Amino acid sequence: MSAKADVLKRLRAAGRRVTRERELLVGIIDRNPHLDATEIYRIARERHPRIGIATVYRTLSLLKELGVVRACELGEAHYHYEVRQEDHLHLVCSDCGRIVDIPLPEPLDRLAESRGFRVERIRLELIGYCDACARKRSSPAHGGSQA
Repeated sequence: MSAKADVLKRLRAAGRRVTRERELLVGIIDRNPHLDATEIYRIARERHPRIGIATVYRTLSLLKELGVVRACELGEAHYHYEVRQEDHLHLVCSDCGRIVDIPLPEPLDRLAESRGFRVERIRLELIGYCDACARKRSSPAHGGSQA
């Protein structure tokens, strides 16, 4: 089952209606992880011009409440949204904003469990520079040193 289908199934199971707008927003988040609410709204308006920003925020809130969408700060003052699947970490470029998902290292769960701690959620982002931005930053044109 696709992530979108799973989210819609969980909405129905929670007694919530699957409206055209909710289906559209879940599809956008599923296909475009790490967008913020403004970007989700912009894409939604292209497909459904009458959708309102309040509908986007209410739907995001509902999806977070049901635990089917995760909101991540990613080093910024606002949230980015993704369909909740397997836990993973984010590598975030401070320059271009590129986000790369990496699998969660198993030793983290085992370490917590060995100390009698049950992990429900992990929030960890690694902030730095992607290869392209690191090269730009180290070039003489940007005042960096050449290696």
